[in-house]
Amino acid sequence: MRYFTALCFSLALSVPLAPAMATPLDEALSRAVNQHTIPAVDRFDVATAFLADVTEANCLPGNVKPAYDVAFDAWMGLQHLHMGPIEKNGRILAIAFWPDKKGMIPRTLSGYIADQDPVVETPEAFADASIAVRGLFALEYMLFDDQFDGYVEDSYSCHLVQAITHDLHRMAAEIKEEWIAPDGFAQTLLMAGEAPQPLYLTQEESVQALYTMLLSSLENTKDQRIGRPIGTFDKPRPERAEARRSGRSERNVILQLEAARDLARNLAPGEMPLSEEAFAKTIALTEALNDPSFAGAGDPMGRLKIEIIGQNIIGLMGNLANEVGAPLGVSAGFNSSDGD
Repeated sequence: MRYFTALCFSLALSVPLAPAMATPLDEALSRAVNQHTIPAVDRFDVATAFLADVTEANCLPGNVKPAYDVAFDAWMGLQHLHMGPIEKNGRILAIAFWPDKKGMIPRTLSGYIADQDPVVETPEAFADASIAVRGLFALEYMLFDDQFDGYVEDSYSCHLVQAITHDLHRMAAEIKEEWIAPDGFAQTLLMAGEAPQPLYLTQEESVQALYTMLLSSLENTKDQRIGRPIGTFDKPRPERAEARRSGRSERNVILQLEAARDLARNLAPGEMPLSEEAFAKTIALTEALNDPSFAGAGDPMGRLKIEIIGQNIIGLMGNLANEVGAPLGVSAGFNSSDGD
């Protein structure tokens, strides 16, 4: 009898255990990382490579503008992820220095151009240049502002534009490498406490970090992309709209909402009908503005229409809390972009 009992115990030990069933939290994390973050990182790398190639061949604004829009579109699919390689070495500000509350960009660009600053001569030197002459918003001034866009081929301004685009691609390529490497940030999120250098102790913390990015990106759109140009009723400030020179203010709101919707869909453990309806309504309201640079914020009726979009975002965030956060057992935590 003792032999039979021992044999059964031995056989039980030799039978491999069935793998643990993936939980909704596990599945949400896997979807968000693999189907949302990695494609977004890759698109930005590809788009900035295209921008740099176009600019190298012909630096003049008329030639560069379409590729600029492609790169900015890709950035809007990534900019909400204030984490890991995107924030490392101050990249997020070097890529998109906005809002520029003190007008540093035009002032610094003017100084570099007047001095013919040799910082444009090597990628290594330009990587240490002021953030006010780097990234998408410095490039916007060079391509779309009357003060800067009259340059000719092989001028200092031409080389500055080329330096900006090459620098953008350098950062995008570094972000991609650091995100998707075998020990990269994607694995830091997925493995959580088991990662070689853990940043999140549990998968729940990884999911909470992504959920925080989702809600804070929507709040930032409400407070900055909507709030800055509408100002107050007595003093609207349409000149403060994001990327107004390139006519992207409305488009950036739409693309941010679409990126947030994609992240929400990947995080959600089930259907999210109220959130889907709120996303669709808010995007439709934005598209119906037909106001690319939010110039309508200067008119009372136009301002009201833009303000309503911000109000809809508040409701949308409440729906996400109920349909995504609560079922996953997570809530929004602190994000480094809070207070921007």
